[in-house]
Amino acid sequence: MRILVLNNRYKEATEYMAGQLAAQLRALHFEVDIDNGRMEPVQNKPDLMIVLGGDGTILRAARQYGQTGIPMLGVNMGTVGFLSNIEINELEFYLERLLNLDYTVDERMMLEISIYHDKRAISKNYCLNEVVFKSPTPRMLSFILDVSGQVMSTYRGDGLIIASSTGSTAYSLSAGGPVVDPQLEAFVVTPIASHITSKRPLVVAPERVLSLTPLECSEAVICIDGQVKIDFEPEYRIIIEKAAHKLQLINLKKKPFYNLIDARLLGKQGL
Repeated sequence: MRILVLNNRYKEATEYMAGQLAAQLRALHFEVDIDNGRMEPVQNKPDLMIVLGGDGTILRAARQYGQTGIPMLGVNMGTVGFLSNIEINELEFYLERLLNLDYTVDERMMLEISIYHDKRAISKNYCLNEVVFKSPTPRMLSFILDVSGQVMSTYRGDGLIIASSTGSTAYSLSAGGPVVDPQLEAFVVTPIASHITSKRPLVVAPERVLSLTPLECSEAVICIDGQVKIDFEPEYRIIIEKAAHKLQLINLKKKPFYNLIDARLLGKQGL
């Protein structure tokens, strides 16, 4: 069996742990690759992935490997670890079960973001949490949002977040969006500091196709999972839809979502 260990090269502890874990697995006669983000994604398709780090590391892994359908275990070595299933001090306890493939898999909806320029597709990206349209300056932005052919009135403000259910507990929540059960597939559309006070967050069915067209977007950026930034040119049109693939998250330890989100909202860590 081939295993991919993915870590955050900016965190020395994850670099060290990736090396230690790889040596342990090779001693057990497993084939192991390490991806710390310095190079292109690993080409050899593994049977499973172990992600060492925080939520940001899992977001990178989801974006780069989500299409492969490889089961992915998140091991928290960060601060929040909302997307992780176990903590680093629990890895040794759960490792035998993991290697025996004794686990269940949670499927998470991902977003597909296509950028068009004059009806020509110029970019396609995938993400797990959200795509954000925002200006890095105090200048107000204006967008037109089309939901499966239904054109909504203009959005004006600091920007707009379009999140998945998984991403509803991230930036969207901070901007006043609702918490959505991750088992419910949906888009969450959350205005950022809306100039029009009647504009409220929307929960949209996953079968819908969302189209965003800028009216005023000087210096605006498109930010995907907080990691990929693209300049939002005035001629662009952005299409957001449900990706054809789902992220396969390994579940070794049941984590009650509503207790977890309640604890997170109270500012508790490490649950």
